[in-house]
Amino acid sequence: MTTTELPRLSLPEEGVTDGVVLLRMPTADDIDELEPAFADPELREAGNLPEMTREEMRVGLAQLPAMAASGRILALIAVDAQDGGLAGGGTLHHLDAERAIVEIGYWVLPRARRRGVATRTARLLAEHAFGLGIERVAAYVNVGNVASERVLERAGFRREGVVRSMPVPSGRRVDKTLFSLLLGE
Repeated sequence: MTTTELPRLSLPEEGVTDGVVLLRMPTADDIDELEPAFADPELREAGNLPEMTREEMRVGLAQLPAMAASGRILALIAVDAQDGGLAGGGTLHHLDAERAIVEIGYWVLPRARRRGVATRTARLLAEHAFGLGIERVAAYVNVGNVASERVLERAGFRREGVVRSMPVPSGRRVDKTLFSLLLGE
């Protein structure tokens, strides 16, 4: 019997890029630009982001390596690959290493919308996950978030159906549309 190493959430030090968007680990230097995203109720709702203060962000940064190692979440920021300006963020989260499945999430700041950042982020997250040994990438979108559904479709994901009563960071439960992308698609 051969043993194979299970997938783990990790990221090269330089991040991952398609030449337009770069996904990298956030640092304390990014907090000023991140703060508006975590303070905006509309963006938090669409991106399933928790409400976080500056201090909570600072403390959270120190916890990110352990959270990635546990498979809970690999939280990244999406920046312009040319000038480094913050555009949004993305996550690989809820890793099921034994079944080689992970979920993605993404969000985009209002100033960076309608430029393909979300689609590029979703695809980069999926391709990175496949490189880690993942075979199925799932994405859950709040029912009615048509813009996010279109993002996933453009990134190659397929709509599977509605999953009822999924939790969101606020503690509420909402229905979500499930999308997936399989290795090789």
